[in-house]
Amino acid sequence: MSPGARQKKIAATKREPFAYVIAFRGDRFIMVRHKDRKWEMPGGRLESHETHEQAAEREFIEETGRALEIINCIDIDSGKVCFGFAGPRIRDKLSEEIAEVRELQELPSELSFPLVEYETLLAKARSIMETFKRGEAINGSASPRQNRPDDRSR
Repeated sequence: MSPGARQKKIAATKREPFAYVIAFRGDRFIMVRHKDRKWEMPGGRLESHETHEQAAEREFIEETGRALEIINCIDIDSGKVCFGFAGPRIRDKLSEEIAEVRELQELPSELSFPLVEYETLLAKARSIMETFKRGEAINGSASPRQNRPDDRSR
């Protein structure tokens, strides 16, 4: 294999760092429908200067127009999934790639990624949020009593 082909193969197997969000308003969670894809959780790639948490918050605001309070994040593949509460609308103009934003109680049938991924992570998110509401520590790394950005699980 030539050095150029090897570099292309290595680049193709490396995944760019990403962050996405499962955020709740009451008992509903927020999803976005992309113009070129289907329904998914808000999120995207990290910019060069960002942490996963910063990217999650930026993407959530860009795609939903709402503030985000991150409670906890977990590692998944080359990124993180952050769980939290959707706050009030703070931005009217959404990303051009977003066709629709909804608060849902159940997953829609048309999803961008495999259903099992959404079901698994949504169950994990609900568990984390219930633990947080009870005032208990989450995985020993995040506590509702210490909710400053520098104290959150990374």
